[in-house]
Amino acid sequence: MHQQDPLYEAALSMARDLIRIESTNPGALEEGVADHLKRYFAGRLPEWGKLTVSTADGGRPVLMAELPGRSERTLALICHMDTVPVANGWTMDPFCAEIRDGKLYGLGSADMKSGLSSACTAFTCVARKLDSEGRRPEHTIRFLASMDEEGDMKGVEEMIRLGWVSPDTLVLDTEPTGGMIQTAHKGRYWFRYTMHGKAAHASRPEDGADAIAGMAAAITSIRRRILALRPDPFLGPSTVAFGMIKGGIHPYQVPDTCTVSVDVRLVPPYTKDDLVRILEAGCDAARKELGRESLTCTIECTGERPPVPHHEDSELLGLMRDAVRSATGAEPVVGPFPGYTDTAVIAGMLGNRNCMSYGPGKLAQAHRPDEYAALADIRRCCHVYRELLGRWAEEETDLCSEI
Repeated sequence: MHQQDPLYEAALSMARDLIRIESTNPGALEEGVADHLKRYFAGRLPEWGKLTVSTADGGRPVLMAELPGRSERTLALICHMDTVPVANGWTMDPFCAEIRDGKLYGLGSADMKSGLSSACTAFTCVARKLDSEGRRPEHTIRFLASMDEEGDMKGVEEMIRLGWVSPDTLVLDTEPTGGMIQTAHKGRYWFRYTMHGKAAHASRPEDGADAIAGMAAAITSIRRRILALRPDPFLGPSTVAFGMIKGGIHPYQVPDTCTVSVDVRLVPPYTKDDLVRILEAGCDAARKELGRESLTCTIECTGERPPVPHHEDSELLGLMRDAVRSATGAEPVVGPFPGYTDTAVIAGMLGNRNCMSYGPGKLAQAHRPDEYAALADIRRCCHVYRELLGRWAEEETDLCSEI
C-alpha cells in the first residue's frame, strides 16, 4: 500500500475536476476554470490573504491569489487556464479525466492543468500552515492564473500591466518539463510572407511569373539559410516551419500570388532584422532560379517574442535546485524550454532574470490526442512546489497534513 499523501491526493482530485471543465482556446475559453479557482480559494485563504480577479480582451479573466509577506520581495507561480482545441484522433473523451496505468488522461492534463492543480494545492498548503502558526511569510507569495497562453499571451501581458509581476519577481511556470528545470527560450517570430508574380495562361507560362514556383524556391532558400545559423551553446540551433500556404485562383492559370506562414524559433545573437534579410534573400533566390525579375515579395511580421538566455546566477534557479534535491533526493537537470511560455514573455518584456519552467508531464504529450500526465510527475511536482514556497516563506518544510 502507498503511504497516504494528502498534498498529492488533493492535487490529483483538483486536476481531474479541471480537466472536466472545457477551456479550449479558441473555443470555450477560461471562464469555467476561473470560476472554479475563485470558489477554491474563497475557502482556503487566510483572512490576511488576498484574491484579485481582473479581466482583459473582452472580459477574459486573470486571477491572483496572494500571501503578503513581511517584505515585498515576491515569488510567483504562474499557470495558464486555457488549452488548445481538441485534436483529431482521440480514442477517449478528451474531458474524461481518466486514470489508467499510472497516468491521468484528458485534454490539458499535461499542458497544464496538472501543473496548475499542483501549484494551487502547494500554495494553499503553505497558506494554511502559516495561518495555523499565526504568522505571515517572510516574503510575498503569489499564485497567478493567466488566460490566452495558447493564443497571443494577452493574459500575462495584462498581469505585467497590472503590476502583478515586475523585473524583480521570481516567476516559475508549471509547464510540462519532463522532470527538468527549464530556464531559457528561443525567440519566436511569425511572418506572413507573400510572393507576387504575374498571371498568364497555363499553356504560356513564359508570359507570366509563377508565384507558387517562386515560393517553392524561396522556401528552400529560407530554410537552408536559417538552419545554417550558428547554434547557441545552451539553446541549440534555430529552426523554421512553414505552417500554412495558399496560392492561385484557378488550375489553368499561372498564379500571381502565393502566401506562406513562417514560424522561426531563433537563438541569440540573431535578431528580427537578420530574419527579414533572410526572407528578402529568399525572393532573390526565386528570381534567379525562375529567371523572372518581376517576382517580388512582401514581408509582414505577425508575432515577435525575443529569445530568453540562460542565467546560471539566477536566484530562482538556486532555490529550485535546492527544492528539487530536498523533495526528490535527486540532482536536478537544467535545460532550455523548446516552446514559448508566460515566463518567457515576462523575461522578454521586463528583462527579468528569474523566470523558468518546472511542471508535471512531458511537452511531447501536449497538444496531441490522448494527452496524459504521469501520476508520479504530479506527486513529485506537488512536493517540489511545496518545498520551494516553504523555503521562500522561511518555514519548516515538513509535509503538510491538511489541504
